[in-house]
Amino acid sequence: MIVSYQPILVLLSIGVAILGSLTALALTAFADAEDAAEGERGVALVSGGLIMGATIWSMHFVAMMAVDFPIVVNYNLLETVGSIVIAIVATGTGLYLASSRRVGALSIPVGGILMGAGIAGMHYLGMGAIRGCGLDYDPTLVSASVGIAIVASMAALWFAFYKRTVVMTVAGGVVQGLAIASMHYTAMAATYFVPLGVDVQIGPPLFSQSRMAYMIAAGIVLISAVNLTMVALMSREDA
Repeated sequence: MIVSYQPILVLLSIGVAILGSLTALALTAFADAEDAAEGERGVALVSGGLIMGATIWSMHFVAMMAVDFPIVVNYNLLETVGSIVIAIVATGTGLYLASSRRVGALSIPVGGILMGAGIAGMHYLGMGAIRGCGLDYDPTLVSASVGIAIVASMAALWFAFYKRTVVMTVAGGVVQGLAIASMHYTAMAATYFVPLGVDVQIGPPLFSQSRMAYMIAAGIVLISAVNLTMVALMSREDA
């Protein structure tokens, strides 16, 4: 089965990944600041983990809305929710380890492995939620997609946490966003969509694919704007 992509939504998915990643790393950077209050650190760290997990899922969702299938497909709710949980838990734990240095010199590598595994786990569980066609995978490209997620996540955490500067944190957000997007599209290249060979009755979605993608992207932009404003205000108060 041959699928095609909407270029604008592909670019939108990459933008979502970068903006959300930058916001999450900015929050965890504030949580690691020496002059931040204990309560502020906790809120910033939890918010960063939630936003990173939501960003990974949102990027995946927008990217999937960019795919034009020759048939009607739908998504299983339970597996979709499960993919969100995996993204939030794994990436939140990875950010916490990298930020808190809980395992010393291994904090960033271990955090990167957890984040990369979370990105990959979210993607493949989310793909398993597709109903209306079968899926097959190229093992080599699957392995490559997981490797990209882990290595790039390590690089992003190194940029964001090794030297605490605004420029390095921004660089980390860009690298992490590109890591999420690269992993997704490598994994999509590894995926073969297979017709089921039987008629499956699937109702059309409530909204068009483009509208759903823009709605999710708008949500991430709003959340990121609110949280970046919060970080700026708290940093100004501490200064």
